Amino acid sequence: MQDPQDAQRQLLYQLQILRQQHEMLQNQLEIVNASLNNLLNTKSTVENLRDVKDNDEILVPIGGMISLKAIIKEPEKIFLYVSQDVVIEKNIDGTLEFLETLIEQHKEQTKYLSQQLQKVEVNLQRLSQSMQGGM
Repeated sequence: MQDPQDAQRQLLYQLQILRQQHEMLQNQLEIVNASLNNLLNTKSTVENLRDVKDNDEILVPIGGMISLKAIIKEPEKIFLYVSQDVVIEKNIDGTLEFLETLIEQHKEQTKYLSQQLQKVEVNLQRLSQSMQGGM
């Protein structure tokens, strides 16, 4: 038979692991949501390019609260960075399709992480109840 103190230590250890998993999943979910919001903003910006003509002047954000005025040349040509070393050229529709694929992947990842988070929360609750019952 297991010593009650050993059993209690084991439950505490399991509780600590579940809390770490919970925090890790929450952090991952925040990162994916931030990336998803960035993709949605990018998609909106690309959709707005349909109204931009050659030589139109626009404001281009360069970081923080700083923007530059820029003259647009060939607004229908968009360059996508698909990796650190690879850039491809697409038109507006092709870019929107690419972005929509990424958005759907992010939504699936968000759903998966949310489900995993719920499972961990259920396990945390059960373990907490077990510990309270054993005290």
